[in-house]
Amino acid sequence: MAFGSEPAADTIFTSKPCSFQLEVFADPVRLRQAVGNLVSNAIRHTPSGGTVTLTARREGGQLVIDVVDTGVGIAPEDLPMVFERFWRADASRDRRTGGSGLGLSIVRKLVEAHGGTVSASSVPGEGTTLTLRLPAQATQT
Repeated sequence: MAFGSEPAADTIFTSKPCSFQLEVFADPVRLRQAVGNLVSNAIRHTPSGGTVTLTARREGGQLVIDVVDTGVGIAPEDLPMVFERFWRADASRDRRTGGSGLGLSIVRKLVEAHGGTVSASSVPGEGTTLTLRLPAQATQT
């Protein structure tokens, strides 16, 4: 999967293997777009030497995907706004440096169209976790 942001020269990417099989009824192009936007944001906001980790797990009848970074983090007062259209954490950001402010809004709409949810948690100076939840069924193995 290609992502729109160029990582810092020494950004570390990790993924953890899944030990389960789930069936998610989703448009693969749109799901890839949603996860890609989350990963691109994590890359953009993680400084050189940081990490971006992508994990998937099963919780009940849901597929849960976490994108965790060791980036700059988001202030608690800004968290409720991160999925709003055209919103940016820092007014000094513009399209050249901080995106259009549409990426996470698009993610929310795509995930909701598939019956899921997306949420964010963050600690300023430590990083951010973006969590995507989609309805899923265990598959027969």
